[in-house]
Amino acid sequence: MGGRGNASSINSNEKLVSPLMAKVYYNAASKQNHSAFKWEGTRDSEIEKAIRTGNTDFIKSIHTKKEARRVSDYLNKRFSENNYKIQKLGSKEAVHKNQTVAQERRRLLSVSGAMSDKMHEFSKKPETGNTNIHDTSRTTTTYDRARKRRMKDFDAWWNGNRK
Repeated sequence: MGGRGNASSINSNEKLVSPLMAKVYYNAASKQNHSAFKWEGTRDSEIEKAIRTGNTDFIKSIHTKKEARRVSDYLNKRFSENNYKIQKLGSKEAVHKNQTVAQERRRLLSVSGAMSDKMHEFSKKPETGNTNIHDTSRTTTTYDRARKRRMKDFDAWWNGNRK
């Protein structure tokens, strides 16, 4: 029988982050210093729960582009906050010792990957029909004139005379 647990025990059996992955996380956070900041925004409990549990079902349940954009922006801010925490630790060894931050990074990566896949559903669909660059309905007059000039110059070069 289980006892009363708290929220921190949800992932107590989560796999530890290896020293190599701690190094990868630290190096990635160090190179992204322009995007690392201490975030003081309001937390969204649904998204935080998805991050905490590493469950991507919440991401799959998004149906509107507006909601997808909101969640994507939120995850980007959380990612930046995690970069800030990792940079503040100062070394890859410190990241490995602080498993909480490293595991949060791993969960953020999985949720961000799922969100990236979800955003593809809302992106502009490719054009149907002929997408050949030389399709005359798709080219501008400037392009047509330049292409004609290049073809004429090539013909002159090929035939050995100049224009």
